[in-house]
Amino acid sequence: MNQIILNGILLPQASFDKYACWEEVLSVQKEMISGRMIMETRGKIWRISYAYDYMGNELMRMALAVLRSGAPFIATALPDNSDETITTSFICTRLDPPKMAFSRKDNAYWHKIGFELREERPH
Repeated sequence: MNQIILNGILLPQASFDKYACWEEVLSVQKEMISGRMIMETRGKIWRISYAYDYMGNELMRMALAVLRSGAPFIATALPDNSDETITTSFICTRLDPPKMAFSRKDNAYWHKIGFELREERPH
């Protein structure tokens, strides 16, 4: 089962509460002069949280290039309210830098990659 694909890069399936994809209402609360509170709803956005311990240098570096670019990118994800994936444009809102676990034969092994994504525009 595919959980998340970033810009065509299939990431490994995360388990043990390390993946979530949910829909969130995008709204703003305002206080009127009279003291009354109103809520302006602008739409809904998809949010994604993903963490993985170790995914290999080549795959990790491809994913980091997309996540660190600062530009919106296309991602496909499995939401919590459907068996069908969604595909839309996302931006990275949080990126945990990978940490070096150890080295073997002059190759660094990194782990603990984690990130959060937000849909670029309300749907």
